[in-house]
Amino acid sequence: MDLQPWHYIVLIGALVLVWANLLSRRRKSGNASAEQAPAAGLQQMELALEQFMENMEESQRSLADMVSVSKEQERAEAERREQRIAELEKQCQSLHEELQKQAAAAAPAVEALAVEYSAPLAESSTAQLHPALAAPEPPASAAQMPGIRERYKQLFELYDEGRSIEQIAKRLGMNKGEVMLIQQLARQEEGGNEAS
Repeated sequence: MDLQPWHYIVLIGALVLVWANLLSRRRKSGNASAEQAPAAGLQQMELALEQFMENMEESQRSLADMVSVSKEQERAEAERREQRIAELEKQCQSLHEELQKQAAAAAPAVEALAVEYSAPLAESSTAQLHPALAAPEPPASAAQMPGIRERYKQLFELYDEGRSIEQIAKRLGMNKGEVMLIQQLARQEEGGNEAS
């Protein structure tokens, strides 16, 4: 049983009352005067009750003070949290805007890289970068050049199996950016083939 501070006060008060009652009975038996003993016992009980009431009022005041201080601290903490949340939301918004600006500025460079990488790769450079993806023989002319799907057959097989970009990159020893770029180039190539 978890006793609160006021439980202790009540127990002490009850002990004081019992003790005062016992003292009054002893005095009563020890005194010859029958009228003085009950009056003295009543007086002691009144003193004990007054002391008990004072203790209760003091503990009640201290509890009220603690509650008000706790509420004030909680309110201040809530204000600090709200302020921090507002600051973080502003930072997030500014970072989002900056990221959009950088993406818009980098879009032409990405398109230029896509065009550059969509050009046929030499057999030696492909073999050096990724031996698993190297074509067995370089094509004789641009008309006979296999598509990206044929050159990176293993990559697209893994993709068609439902593997994630991270899994494909790890399995083939490539960067995730390379895998994404190859997939994007394949989509562009398929879009170009459909248009013509």
